[in-house]
Amino acid sequence: MAGITVRDKVAVVTGAGSGVGRALALTLAARGCHVVISDISEQDAQAVAAEVSRHGVRGLATMTDVSRYEDVERLADLSWATFGQVDLLFNNAGVFLASALAKTNPQDAAWLFSVNVGGVFNGIRAFAPRFVAQGLPAHICNTGSEHSLCVPNMLNGIYTATKHAVLALSDVLRRELPPHVGVSILCPGVVATNLWDADRNRHDQFGGRGEGNVTAKLFHDLGMDAADVAERAIAGVERGDFYIVTHPHDRQYVADRGKEVLAAFDTQAPWFDGADQYEPEKMAARLRLSRSKAVPPVSDQPE
Repeated sequence: MAGITVRDKVAVVTGAGSGVGRALALTLAARGCHVVISDISEQDAQAVAAEVSRHGVRGLATMTDVSRYEDVERLADLSWATFGQVDLLFNNAGVFLASALAKTNPQDAAWLFSVNVGGVFNGIRAFAPRFVAQGLPAHICNTGSEHSLCVPNMLNGIYTATKHAVLALSDVLRRELPPHVGVSILCPGVVATNLWDADRNRHDQFGGRGEGNVTAKLFHDLGMDAADVAERAIAGVERGDFYIVTHPHDRQYVADRGKEVLAAFDTQAPWFDGADQYEPEKMAARLRLSRSKAVPPVSDQPE
């Protein structure tokens, strides 16, 4: 997958009012990229837009609730109307809540899925078809997490599930889009952001505003600087990387998961003659062949 140089391009960043999103916006601006700063807090978005403009590029602030498709569609409309084209989408907005799985409130789970998964899905729906039709090199970077890669931290079950889903969406998307539209998934570990206080903007339908988690704050304060994550993310996009990773310790989690999965295949499903007949691509080919034989050519159809 070819990368895309961000200089002189136009990027849309969701969740850009703080944390990794703000860092992405400022890093893009420092590299000469115009930025649409989208956030659920219009005040935060305006503040970041002012910072972006100091780099000599255009910064446009707008309020967007990524869990609502109409908001994301409006974001796309505004971006194209203002700049004439858009080249990059950073589906970055996300929320966090720590809870033991069996004790998780269904409203909390619905909120996490609506933003972390629904927000990415809405971004794909609103922007990917436009990138395809635009016909120019473009790129979508979805913010996942180390949890996307198999880091099963206790008390983070729902959050982990949402980030696994972001990986699934991204992996399928890169196979469905034409070559001129690249896809990446950013998978950082713990970052020093205010993600611990994400429920400050939670809507009433999902339980309303929360008070954050002080323990999670102390933990996040020890994390990697958001600016470092953003630098790695932009470098990965420009290289055309699919996986963009930031925390070296996650490598061991990935290796352990891979060993466990392969061991399960060795024990439970070793290769046997004819096993390839169950490969989905070959099954689809057989279906296409059987359908072509069942339906005579148009010229042979009775009138």
